[in-house]
Amino acid sequence: MTIKHPWSLATAITLFTLYIGYKRLTTPPSSLAHLPRADFFAVIRALIKETPADQVANTITLPAANKANHGLYVRFDNSGWTVRVTSPEAAKKLLLSHDLFPKARLQKKREGTIAGRLLVGPNILFETGEKWKNHRKVANPAFHRSMPVALFGRLMEKLLHGELMIATDGILNVHTLTTRWSLDAIGLSSFDFDFHALDQIDNNPWVDRYHYLVAKAKNPLFFLFPILEQKYLFLFPDRQNVHNELSIFLGMMNDIISKKKQQLQQKDAINDRADNEKDLLTLMIEAENDGEGRLSNNELLSNLCVFFLAGHDTTASALAYAIYYLAVNPDAQDKARKEALAVLGNDPTPSLDQMRSLSFINMVIKETLRLNPPAVSIIPREATRDTELNGVFIPKGTRVSLDIIDLQRNPTVWQDPDVFRPERFAPGGEAEQLTRNGIPWVPFSDGARKCIGSNFSLMEQRVFLTMLLREHEWSLPEDSIHKNGLITHGLGATQPKDLFIKFSKRS
Repeated sequence: MTIKHPWSLATAITLFTLYIGYKRLTTPPSSLAHLPRADFFAVIRALIKETPADQVANTITLPAANKANHGLYVRFDNSGWTVRVTSPEAAKKLLLSHDLFPKARLQKKREGTIAGRLLVGPNILFETGEKWKNHRKVANPAFHRSMPVALFGRLMEKLLHGELMIATDGILNVHTLTTRWSLDAIGLSSFDFDFHALDQIDNNPWVDRYHYLVAKAKNPLFFLFPILEQKYLFLFPDRQNVHNELSIFLGMMNDIISKKKQQLQQKDAINDRADNEKDLLTLMIEAENDGEGRLSNNELLSNLCVFFLAGHDTTASALAYAIYYLAVNPDAQDKARKEALAVLGNDPTPSLDQMRSLSFINMVIKETLRLNPPAVSIIPREATRDTELNGVFIPKGTRVSLDIIDLQRNPTVWQDPDVFRPERFAPGGEAEQLTRNGIPWVPFSDGARKCIGSNFSLMEQRVFLTMLLREHEWSLPEDSIHKNGLITHGLGATQPKDLFIKFSKRS
């Protein structure tokens, strides 16, 4: 028998295969069908358009999570279909059950990409098991010994009396201020490198290169589809140029590591500094020399990239957000300023003890991080066996992540979650009460894998805000695009969009 239309069978098979692929992409696996899900196309549109994270939470993900009382839902992201947690009780089990929910292995997923070369390497953030313990052994002493309050204070003096604060009408892009200040702060405190971001405003090749790389790493197309960069880079000459720029940047970092090791071998003057004023790279190498563990140059480089990128981007955004909330809440600004004046007195820069004595300014920082956590979710975990979260079955091998902004703005958890109310974090306040049953506040994650630099970042923010409050008052300009609420953008890590603030120097 002759087949008249052989192409019909091939067409049918092709269409069926495409349909199966489409269904697998747009529909969660059957093992997760019992969970509410966020609409696939709504999530993808939001990622591509860089819809503000709080808007995504309020319109897409929280409605899905709150369809049931367990606070779990499933959504598609660049790791595939992932269970997401938005309740304090489930967050506690996820973050504190380190053996049950270790971090998922993402190195292969991002290998060869800009994000992979910058962040997803052999470092404390992404390694697991014994390798992670070795990284932690070297890094822990560094972060416990280093708290360069004097350095942060000197950089604030440079900012407050420098070119960046000069404007004829007093209106400044506040994220530019915080980005440049935190870039110098993290460069000097991490590896003793001065970017001169505060005093070399124009034609600064290292600052320009860094900002270029960070912007390109967040490209939505390559963020969602890393295979384009891994397999088809030759089709994207602009992306090839980004990789070339990254190689130059990483080469600079490698040179710094080599020179630092030589300095320490020669008993350079850096050894005479107090531990709390030494840079992290110095302290990590000293920890190795003291037998705390050993990292290769590549591992040191990868950790420096994590400390630098994660510490800079998130702190800069957190400070900008805090300035915004104090601008639109003048009573809170006045209260914070009174505390700053009382604590600092006439001292030109703060001491560690002064910063530790702050109360209300700490509440402002924590409430800001609740409303706008710079990182919107944690690195996914992967269940090592069949288990449950809040009574919901989680099969072995399932990837589970925590939606930080959804948890911290969840109306089933917090009272008036979209309202700026620093007093939530007063002793015995709402935040403390919520911790009795779970973990409601997680801007730095929690448990064994909590951000190792959390105290470091909080100290940066205390110094910056306290010294700024003493010198300046500020408000939103009348024509601000943020007059009806803070507008943010960004994938994974967020930042304010065109946030201009009107400053006036206090007499």
